[in-house]
Amino acid sequence: MSISVYIAALLLLSLWIIYLIVQWIRRRSLDYLPGPSPTSWLIGNMDQILRPKEAGEAELMFTKNYGTAVHMKAPFGVRLIVDSLAALQYILNTSGYNFPKAADRRLRQEIIVGRGILWAEGAHHARQRKIMSPAFSFSALRGFVPLFRTTARKAVMKIRKELGGDTKTVNMLSWMHRTTLDAIGEAGFGYKFEAIEKNRENKLAKVYEHFMPKTFMDISDISIAFEAFLGSIPSWLTSLITNIPVGRFKLLRDHRRIAAEIAREIIDKQTALYLTGKEGSKDIMSLLTRANLSEDPKTKLTHAELISQMTTLLFAGHDTTANATSWFLYEVAKRTDYQIILREEVKNAKEAAFNRGDAELSIADYDSMKYMLAAMKETLRYHPIVSHLSREAGKDDVIPLDIPQKTKNGETITSVPVSKGHYVMLSLAAYNRLPQVWGSDADQWRPERFLEDIKSTQKTTVGVIGNVSSFSSGLRSCIGRDSVLEMQAILAELLENFEFSLPENVKIIPAFAGLRMPV
Repeated sequence: MSISVYIAALLLLSLWIIYLIVQWIRRRSLDYLPGPSPTSWLIGNMDQILRPKEAGEAELMFTKNYGTAVHMKAPFGVRLIVDSLAALQYILNTSGYNFPKAADRRLRQEIIVGRGILWAEGAHHARQRKIMSPAFSFSALRGFVPLFRTTARKAVMKIRKELGGDTKTVNMLSWMHRTTLDAIGEAGFGYKFEAIEKNRENKLAKVYEHFMPKTFMDISDISIAFEAFLGSIPSWLTSLITNIPVGRFKLLRDHRRIAAEIAREIIDKQTALYLTGKEGSKDIMSLLTRANLSEDPKTKLTHAELISQMTTLLFAGHDTTANATSWFLYEVAKRTDYQIILREEVKNAKEAAFNRGDAELSIADYDSMKYMLAAMKETLRYHPIVSHLSREAGKDDVIPLDIPQKTKNGETITSVPVSKGHYVMLSLAAYNRLPQVWGSDADQWRPERFLEDIKSTQKTTVGVIGNVSSFSSGLRSCIGRDSVLEMQAILAELLENFEFSLPENVKIIPAFAGLRMPV
């Protein structure tokens, strides 16, 4: 073996030792904060975060026991968990792009959907968001409504057929996955998945089935540590390793490959329409196609970016909406009194539309259903589909705390200094249950809170709907206002046609499978 190989190995070992020393220094800098004892020598407390009995339970326990700024052990370092309103508002809103996504999370997102808007940071993210925003404008959303409604009615017909006039137990999560996949396919891309009808085998619908549980549930200690390790090495080396077709990486890349195949099929069709002047004006695919063909670097999406935007919208546009809608139905199934109010509200809205000469509900009609909106906001608060966000400090900074925090030695602090590179986890699950924000009944699903005047006590807000953090906030907030409208259209049809109750002797829990899922 040549001496150059030994030198290279020695250099890599030296770099790794330096990395460990830096992590040790960072760990020491947060030691004054309270936090749980590690449950594993290898992964610290990450098993509690990624393998909980119920999604978000560890963050809720940490907040209850230690406060809203917690020091937690993790593979190869330490993590700061924050969930106070001021901390979230500062990191997500005030700081702009100064707290980018953590490297290990960006890696996972790149493998699943590519280098699209979900993965991009800084100027790249700003450019992509600016290009895509018109597709979610009010005028564009009006064109989505009929498609969402038609898809919802198809689902209603198929569910009725399954029921056969009887009262039966129905897997609504499965139905919502099929419904939202068809909805985003039609509204976003003019593509018929036919997941509701099941008339033909669809590769993407098949790969989406149980994709999240297969990939993210019961993840091993080795996998947790390995993913953290990948986030600390150069991206070129990461790409080599993650391209090995084994285990979770194979599942993730199979998903991306199949989604990309369908994306290319849609792109070819849409490009042909565009070149003959037959494409739409502000629908998602028309805007993406024009951006791909643009000669201006400021408004151009590369072919790889175009495919990534589509795979992102297919994934995020159906999976998160399906879970959120299912949680809504679960909660109203327990509150028959509120379910009756919702059904009456839908009936009244349709009668009002008919009396003014409209055959169908408009966006304004959906938004006028205050009880429906309150229940949606409360569901997003109580069941945040994403339990936490992972960020890194882009520079030395100070994170404010609006709830005073006790250190290990009893000192009261109102801010936490962080160094560049510090890993910061923003617990949306814990923030959404803070009694200081939501009241003493924060641990209850009570939509009436959004019908009351709760804003008078909230000096700072975070999130894009109802001060709920579930859609993130600021520059990186969820771009898809269509998902809210999609939920409204689907729920209006379901509540008008069915009564929901929970099956006896069946316990449904919020499992963590990358997202918060009812199982």
